Amino acid sequence: MIKLLALKLFNRRNGTRIKSTEVSLRAAIGKGTKIQRGTFVDKHSSIGSYSYLGKSCSVSAAEIGRYCSIGDSVIIGPGEHDMDQVSTSTEFQNNAFDSLTRAPCIIGHDVWIGAQSLILRGVTIGNGAVVGANSVVTRDVAPFEVVAGSPARAIKTRFDADRAEQIMNSEWWLRDREDAAKIIAELGS
Repeated sequence: MIKLLALKLFNRRNGTRIKSTEVSLRAAIGKGTKIQRGTFVDKHSSIGSYSYLGKSCSVSAAEIGRYCSIGDSVIIGPGEHDMDQVSTSTEFQNNAFDSLTRAPCIIGHDVWIGAQSLILRGVTIGNGAVVGANSVVTRDVAPFEVVAGSPARAIKTRFDADRAEQIMNSEWWLRDREDAAKIIAELGS
């Protein structure tokens, strides 16, 4: 009950719509962010303004940019066991969480991740990239690259190099919704 009240106050104060009680109030959540029921976000994560996370997602020690669209049941940054050690069991580690989440997991701005995808620890996904549904992303994804599969492989890029540079230089994702919309309109389709 206390968690629900705290969540309501957090939503009112930050202009967010967080419907899940599994989101840590110590996570950095940007304004206008929407998080659906059953989604877990730990206190070591940050989610940029105007991003959306679908139902039943899991986000651990990850940095998610602004204006991201993340489908249902996406897992971002699960712990990775060190297979070079004699044992992979966390019973023999001093600080299992730090050890399992050592490598950064970074999602850029305006990234779309399809439902039921898995983004492994240590992966960086560039601005404007798209991850197809049911993909397992094991390597970095370049800005505006479209990947899919298990393991995810590059399918295409969304824009040619000149157009991608123009969009990157605009940095529209750093603006509030109204200013971002104006810049996007100026960039055209």
